Amino acid sequence: MGIYARLLRYVLPYWRRVLLLFAVIMVFASLSGVSLTLIPPFLKILLQVEEPAAVEAPPEAETTASAKAVYHGLPLPRRLEEWKDTLTYRFESHMYAGSAATRLYRFCRILLLLVLIKNIFGYVQTYLTEYLEQKVLFRIRNDVYAHIHDLPMSFFDREKTGHVISRLTNDVTLLRGAVVGVAASVVRNTLMALIAVLIILLVSWRLALLTLVVIPVNVALVGMIGRKLRKRSLRAQEGMADMTATLQEAIAGIRVVKAFNQGEFERRRFERFSLKHLRQYIKMQLWGALSAPTSEMLGALSVVVILWYGGSLVLTKQITPESLILFVGAMLWVVAPVRNLSKLNNVVQQSRSAAERVFMILDIPQEPLGKPGKRPEFQREIRFESIDFEYVPGKLVLRNITFTVRPGEVVAIVGPSGAGKTTLVDMIPRFYEPVRGRITMDGVDIREMNLKSLRSLMGIVTQDTILFNDTVRNNIAYGLEDRPLNDVIAAAKAANAHEFIADMPHGYDTLIGDRGTLMSGGQRQRIAIARALLRDPEILIFDEATSSLDTESEMLVQEAIDRLLKGRTTFVIAHRLSTIQHADQILVVEDGWLKEQGSHSELIRRNGIYRRLYDLQFGLASSEPARSVNPS
Repeated sequence: MGIYARLLRYVLPYWRRVLLLFAVIMVFASLSGVSLTLIPPFLKILLQVEEPAAVEAPPEAETTASAKAVYHGLPLPRRLEEWKDTLTYRFESHMYAGSAATRLYRFCRILLLLVLIKNIFGYVQTYLTEYLEQKVLFRIRNDVYAHIHDLPMSFFDREKTGHVISRLTNDVTLLRGAVVGVAASVVRNTLMALIAVLIILLVSWRLALLTLVVIPVNVALVGMIGRKLRKRSLRAQEGMADMTATLQEAIAGIRVVKAFNQGEFERRRFERFSLKHLRQYIKMQLWGALSAPTSEMLGALSVVVILWYGGSLVLTKQITPESLILFVGAMLWVVAPVRNLSKLNNVVQQSRSAAERVFMILDIPQEPLGKPGKRPEFQREIRFESIDFEYVPGKLVLRNITFTVRPGEVVAIVGPSGAGKTTLVDMIPRFYEPVRGRITMDGVDIREMNLKSLRSLMGIVTQDTILFNDTVRNNIAYGLEDRPLNDVIAAAKAANAHEFIADMPHGYDTLIGDRGTLMSGGQRQRIAIARALLRDPEILIFDEATSSLDTESEMLVQEAIDRLLKGRTTFVIAHRLSTIQHADQILVVEDGWLKEQGSHSELIRRNGIYRRLYDLQFGLASSEPARSVNPS
């Protein structure tokens, strides 16, 4: 489907307002054309000071030879000619009656009324255009944002956050003119140009032919400029995305930037991308600026030729002076809408490249949602069956992983960094899909289950706790905003978080800053655990939830985890082996392979990888007692 056909789908729901807009535009353009035809009457009123003789009724069948001699307009059908003569007679009978002062007063009154009505329609036109544009952009922006949430995790792994933000903000905003404004402007300026051309043809078709000479050259030049502009516009938008990505990364990592004294490095890095965008934008504007002056120069050339040829017709008395002035006025008047139409090409090309980038996001397939009515049931087992996974084709991260987990079991996953532990647990909520094998829940492939229902079974707590710049209460009740405060407080107490929350300036209504920066790491983890507790999930996933905490915070978090584990199936990625000794089964992952599997005592007896890791950790920290608490 073409770019503009896809944009049209967003306009169609407002088709009634679109029709109203086009009707208003037609009235506005017509009134603008009528105001142009007042030039000859005004000249007659000024030049004919004495009161004119009564205007005679138009002849019914013939026209005088003298009148024919001065008429070089486009020949009209007889009925139209009669209608034109009758209308002219009625207009002149009213306009030229009375004294010179009366005629001038009458003309000014008509002109003022005409301008007032035209501006009222112009105001309505502007309002409808802005209303429709913003409504359409609202729908596009919401669709893109909703689609981003439905994209697979692999998209976010390879795409810079700043690029995504740029497409949602800058690129969607650039669609503003193309959605409704361009169509409205095309209709308005085309109608105004056609009215002016009609006036030109009625005055002298020979003079009109001269104005058509420049059009093919104008169209060819503007088309060439438009193609160059589109290419430059796309590059400028990509440069803006790079600049936005750099800005987002620097602000998100401002603590690291300051800690390593890299403010100057980041400034130079941002300046480099900003300068690249500046150069591309200037090149885009240089090509865009060529369109209007090119059209205007060609129009000026046409005016000079018309003045020379039309003046010779007046001198030989083939047309009247006021007819030439009306012709020149109409020709000059037609330049503005033609120039506006040429400028629209710039907007269209910029918007087209922006639309391509926006629809590129919308065209990325969503993560599979599963069957709508297929709700997950977990009563017997979760089974990994010969799972292979790769981020990059040909480079396996997980290889032939097979194991079974039963309800209520605690499964610990250990191994060196980069072994594939996090990837393994990320496949349970279907953040990633296996390239081979399957994961089943009570014998049903989880890919066939409704994705939202599947994830509703799970609570996830990670080492890098994600909190939002909102109140404590809203962070705990994230996704469950309708839960009463008492339930939130109960979850916070179970997570050992109530005490420090109560000491905050506004208690549960205290804002915690971006990503919870106004709290310590241990406090953030306890908020995350309270959030998981409030959801009361059947399956828990802990990804090294206490590995970065100090001893006191770890103890408080561990107590909260102990409460959370009761009666739930739990997957734990463990850094400290002392925390997993009572796990029902321990999986040892190395280089993507499941090398060992069993309980703590079984793996110790095997004297394999787990025993080596255990001895290494406790050999380095022999004074630390082995705590037999639940996993973190």
